[in-house]
Amino acid sequence: MKTDIAESSPARVRLDVEAERELARLQNGFVNTLVHDVRLPLASILALLEHFDSKLCAREPLDVEDRELLLSAVAHATRMRRLIDDLLEVAQQQERPLELKLELTETSALLAELAESFRGEAALRGVEIKVQTHAGTPSLIADARQLRRALAHMISCALAATRDGGAVQIEAQGISGTRRGDENRHFLLINVSDTSDGIPPEELPYVFDSFWQSADQQRCGGGRSVGLAVAKRIAAAHGGNVAVRSQRGVGATYSIVLPAHVEQAQMMCDAPRVLIVEDTPDLLVLLGKLVERMGYEAMTVDSAARALELLAREPQIDLLLTDWAMPEVSGGELIATLRSEPRWRELPTIVLTGHDDVARDAAAVGCDRFLVKPILRDELQQAIAELLAQKSAQM
Repeated sequence: MKTDIAESSPARVRLDVEAERELARLQNGFVNTLVHDVRLPLASILALLEHFDSKLCAREPLDVEDRELLLSAVAHATRMRRLIDDLLEVAQQQERPLELKLELTETSALLAELAESFRGEAALRGVEIKVQTHAGTPSLIADARQLRRALAHMISCALAATRDGGAVQIEAQGISGTRRGDENRHFLLINVSDTSDGIPPEELPYVFDSFWQSADQQRCGGGRSVGLAVAKRIAAAHGGNVAVRSQRGVGATYSIVLPAHVEQAQMMCDAPRVLIVEDTPDLLVLLGKLVERMGYEAMTVDSAARALELLAREPQIDLLLTDWAMPEVSGGELIATLRSEPRWRELPTIVLTGHDDVARDAAAVGCDRFLVKPILRDELQQAIAELLAQKSAQM
């Protein structure tokens, strides 16, 4: 028994040291939040009040600049009030579970309203706010007010970090569950992406912590780190989750995943159907999962011959995604065959290739797009969405 205690003591010591470090990090973050987001704005407000007091005592009239200073003070006070509300909410979240008033919430309208509320602030810095809602994006049964708060915190953080002249992209789509227990379930995925310098890898695990403090004070300044913690809480209350990914020098993407409305989820069964032709088994499975997570129905085959067999019996295929270099019948020959048949002549097509010197050949057989491997998810998603949108506009 003594041996067991002796052997476990170093492990306990390490745990104690890690716990102390984590507590010190949280305390430091809390102090920094108070200093930067409460004390400094409060000092500004007090200085302004003293300025007004001196003018009133001297019976001097207030001018236009005074009014601008007053509006600035009101804005500071409003931000502090919201920050204090968020701090109290985070501190009391164990004792006071979030109460939701659920209602049917239409995704595209919610995102359009949110984007509009940030356009004025973004325009001052030349930042463009873009909104994209993919075909088949479901609605939600959610607390619209709370969901608006969560997304506003995420957009605000992305906007604060975005370089002047950059862009913030808000994107929504339906996805199918892939984790164990989530099979046959449908979700709404909302991504908020910025064009910032990105987040250091060592900071990513802490982004949604209550008092996360980035080494870059520009990112999520003004109490927004607390706001991200609130967003996480709101997502969890709805049965969802949040995440973040980042690439240094490119930007960061904040994501929120929420369960889709049941009736809308059923409608996703009628989502556009994408036929994927790829002779490499692992890549075929990967492409199928990627396309399904984009909210489309994926149908996969490993050769052009099987693709033609499937097309002969399937009444509806909305887009073809095919490898270029395949044995027996190539992707180019497959597309040329389809272009000769009236039924499939207008079928949107994307070619995947390991070489970027096939563009002319791909265009010659009637290919609409070609992408060079390795395939980037966002690039593939954009190509599919644009081609399906063009097809829908022509119908």
